[in-house]
Amino acid sequence: MSQPRTAVIVGAGQAGGRTAAQLRKQGWQDRILLLGEETDPPYERPPLSKDVLTKGADPLIGRLYEPGWYEANGVELRLACQVTALDLAERRLALADGGRENWDVLVLATGCRARRLDCPGAELPGIMTLRTAADARIVTTRLQAGTEVVLVGGGFIGLELAASAVARGCKVTLLEARPRLLERALPEQIADFLAARHQREGVTIHRGVGVTSFEGQGRLQGLRLSDGRRLAADLAIVGVGAQPNVELAQAAGLACDDGIRVDSHCHAGGAVYAVGDCSRFDDAWLGRSLRLESWENAERAPEAAVKAIMSRPESYGGLPWFWSDQYDINLQLLGLKQPVEQELLRGDPESGSFLHFGLVGGSVVTAALVNAGRDRRPLKRIIEGRLAVDPRALADPDTPLKQLVQG
Repeated sequence: MSQPRTAVIVGAGQAGGRTAAQLRKQGWQDRILLLGEETDPPYERPPLSKDVLTKGADPLIGRLYEPGWYEANGVELRLACQVTALDLAERRLALADGGRENWDVLVLATGCRARRLDCPGAELPGIMTLRTAADARIVTTRLQAGTEVVLVGGGFIGLELAASAVARGCKVTLLEARPRLLERALPEQIADFLAARHQREGVTIHRGVGVTSFEGQGRLQGLRLSDGRRLAADLAIVGVGAQPNVELAQAAGLACDDGIRVDSHCHAGGAVYAVGDCSRFDDAWLGRSLRLESWENAERAPEAAVKAIMSRPESYGGLPWFWSDQYDINLQLLGLKQPVEQELLRGDPESGSFLHFGLVGGSVVTAALVNAGRDRRPLKRIIEGRLAVDPRALADPDTPLKQLVQG
C-alpha cells in the first residue's frame, strides 16, 4: 500500500486557497497543508479599497470559504505561520516556530507586499499602505470626516482609495510622480476622464511630483515634495505598487525574475509550482512571460497548476482582464497596454458610458470599458479570436458587437 502524499501550499491568500480547493476538486485524495502568515483565512483583496473603506464592511466580506469548509474538505489551515526556508532536495520546509514539514508537492502562493518609500520620515506613525485585511481595519478607523489624507501614487489603488476617502468626508490630495495617472496601464483619454471625475469630487491632484520626506514630531504632520512645496497631512497612504515575495524561492535556488519563474503549467521545477501574484509565467496565449497582479490570475492559475500536478497538463494563459470601481464608475480593461496603430472611441464620454479600443493590423488588441460591462464578453471573443473588424462598425454604437463577432 502506497504512503499518503502531502501537498503543501505556502501562502493562504486567494491563490493559495483556490489551490487547495482545486486539489480536492481534481481528485487529490491525500493530505493538504495550507500555511498563511496572516491571521485571517483566505480572502479576496479587491473589496478592501472599495466596500470595506466606503461602507465600513467587514474586511472578510471577500472570504473564500466559510470556517467549516477547511475541516470538511480535509484542508489543514495554519494561520500566523511563517515559512523561513525551503530544502528542495529533501522536500522539507522550516517554520519560524522551529517546526518542519515534508512535502511531495509544493505550491508557492506567497503573493506580494506593498512597496514603501525610502525617504526621511517614512516610518512615522500615520503613514500606511493598504494590502491586507489588517491594513484595511486600521485605515477604516483613520478615514474620518475632515481628515487631511494624502495618497502617494496615482495607480488603481490610489484612485480607489481617493474615491473611498471622499465618500467618508475626507479632504483628499493625490500625488503622482509621472505626468499622467495610470500612464503605464491606461490610454490617455481614459486616464484624463478619471482624473477629471476625481477633481469634480474635490480631489486635489498633483502630477509630476514625488515625495522627498515625511515630516512630523512623533506623528505625521506633512510631506515635503520634490518641487519644494509642503503639504499638511493627518494621514498618508502609499500606493506605489507591489513587490513579489520571492525571497523563499530565491534562497532555495529557484529561478526568479520579478516573480518566481514558471512555465505555462505553473511549474517551477521538480515538485514545485507557483501561482498568483508571486509568479512570472509563460503565457500560452500571449506567447511571452509576464507577472499579473489580478483577481482573475489568482482564480485561474491554481486550476492550471493542479492539472499539471494531477498529470493532466493544459497550457495556461489568455486575455488579461482587470477592473476598478471608483464612485459610480466601473472600469474594465481587456489586454495589456501596448503601442497601437489606431485608437477608436465608441460612445460619448459625456454620457458616462463608452468604450475605447486600441488596434494593431486591423484587430483589436486592447479595450477599456467604462460603465459598459455588458460588452465585455463579445469584446473578449473579438480580441482572443484576433478577428479583423471594420473600424467604422466598431466605433458605431448602433452596430452590436455580437454582430462583429459573427461577421
